[in-house]
Amino acid sequence: MARSTPTYTPVKNYAICFFFSAFLLFSDISYQSFSPLRSFFQGTALYAQIISSSMLENISNTFSSFQKNRNLLKENKELREEILQIRTLDFVKRKDNEEKVQIINFQKTLTRTFKTDDIEIYKIASIDLKNYLCCSTHKIFLHNPNKVEIGENVPVFAGNSFIGQIKNTYLGFIEVILFSDTKHILPIKSKFFYCDARGKGKPMLISCKLNKENDNFESQIGDLVYTSGLGGIFLRDIEIGFISSISRASMNEIEVIVSLKTNPLEENFYGIVIKETDEV
Repeated sequence: MARSTPTYTPVKNYAICFFFSAFLLFSDISYQSFSPLRSFFQGTALYAQIISSSMLENISNTFSSFQKNRNLLKENKELREEILQIRTLDFVKRKDNEEKVQIINFQKTLTRTFKTDDIEIYKIASIDLKNYLCCSTHKIFLHNPNKVEIGENVPVFAGNSFIGQIKNTYLGFIEVILFSDTKHILPIKSKFFYCDARGKGKPMLISCKLNKENDNFESQIGDLVYTSGLGGIFLRDIEIGFISSISRASMNEIEVIVSLKTNPLEENFYGIVIKETDEV
């Protein structure tokens, strides 16, 4: 239950507290009785100040270090990106220079072969690889960004030999039918035969069937094969490949398999003679 009136405190209690406080003050002033205690509290306060100051400094240093590391990571990322861009540009320039050298050398080869400067160089766009590796249709497509009009059946040269002839031009591309296409026929010759070779539908292979009886025909394996010039499309005496196998197709017929010299999968540039040469 709460009290309704305040409790009375005798005056003597206040007097005792006053005299006791005065005694403690006199004792401290006269004899430095509480000096160790004061020193303890002062030292404690000083240590607390030092510790708090050190903690604040460490926190500040940590934050500053974190910020510096962040800036360094950002700078490193920017430097890596710049280095990558420089390397990419250098790679592109080197590839461009390599391609320019290839084009120049290829142009010289074509000029020597055809004895004319009326030659256009085209870069491969794509090859119908699926059909090339498995089926009878063998063709490639060349870039024609200027959409140059070129007639059909114009011979196409790559590496050191012919590889086919133009079938069509459209939409900035040139379609080339390869010798190994089963629909392509190429007049060829060797030391012992002339024939119209047809594509085998297999990579880099053409064949002829000859009405010939020769018990020693296998000795012809390895002989070089050339364009015959018949038909007026391909320049004669251009090496096409070599005889890789000969077998009997029937009693009086043999099949001569010719492996072609130039692999279209290994070539980047193809040449087309725009102006017909005098020699056929």
